Amino acid sequence: MHVVRILVQGIGQHAVAGEADECVRFRESIQEVSDALVDDITPADLLVHAGSVLSALENHNRRTTSRLRLQQVELQNMLKMLTSTVGIVSAVSEANVNRLSEIELQVASASALDDVRMIKSRLSDCLADIRREAENQRKETGATIEQLSQGLDEARKRSIGIIESPQQDAVTGLPLRPEAEIALVQSGKGGAQSYVAVLALDRLQTVNLRFGREAGDEVLVEFSRMIRKQLPPEDRLFRWSGAALLALLPRPGSIERVRSEIGRIMETKLEHTIQTPSRSILLPIGARWTVFPTMAAPRLMYQKIDAFAAAPIPRD
Repeated sequence: MHVVRILVQGIGQHAVAGEADECVRFRESIQEVSDALVDDITPADLLVHAGSVLSALENHNRRTTSRLRLQQVELQNMLKMLTSTVGIVSAVSEANVNRLSEIELQVASASALDDVRMIKSRLSDCLADIRREAENQRKETGATIEQLSQGLDEARKRSIGIIESPQQDAVTGLPLRPEAEIALVQSGKGGAQSYVAVLALDRLQTVNLRFGREAGDEVLVEFSRMIRKQLPPEDRLFRWSGAALLALLPRPGSIERVRSEIGRIMETKLEHTIQTPSRSILLPIGARWTVFPTMAAPRLMYQKIDAFAAAPIPRD
């Protein structure tokens, strides 16, 4: 009976720890059985108490295992959210974003300790690459700011008559791409949230070829006036290149809200009348548009803007 009591007490003391209250109740029930194991106990009572110990141990292990499994799932979900968020908020390359996505999928199915260790190693390597890439982007941003500032200063010095104001587009009167690039760099470097709207006129080149450059310029001017009129005064509008305008939008809200705002502006029906020697032609003015969040890596931002502006016009 002494040996049996030692075994029963050991079960109570060394069972896997779970919730504190649950552990207390389990050990109390085991202690009650241990106290009941007197030397003159009958075999039938001994068998009943042994069954009680096994039942209590089974219930305790089931509840504890369930709790640990829930903790594991929550930790996996937390890691998935972290990897997903790092990929969203970081201005990292597409390769590293894909690596994070793969790790996120592996986390969902990881169960064995070796799997977790492998995922930890892969995540550590990926985060190290992201830190190096972020550092390179910060250095690149600083160099870009310096180059743009120097180039703008030199241009202003060469143009004595416009030293006090930025260069403007001869057609729309809007600031040109160099001013837009500096504004984007400064916005990405600052702490306030801001977005970029790219607005590209459809078929402007067709209008130029069919009716002449002057007609195309009139369409572009009409379009830029409409956009400027619809935007708040604190927003800045630039002529990026060709038929593309760029609006820098300081906004605290989400990108979905900004896209909704720009979408309402672009729903405005705009037409322009072109006079020819024989008749008047009413042209509808259509445009493609998109919205990007500003980022710390300016060259990546420029590439996105140029890629959208140069994209082929979808066929009706």
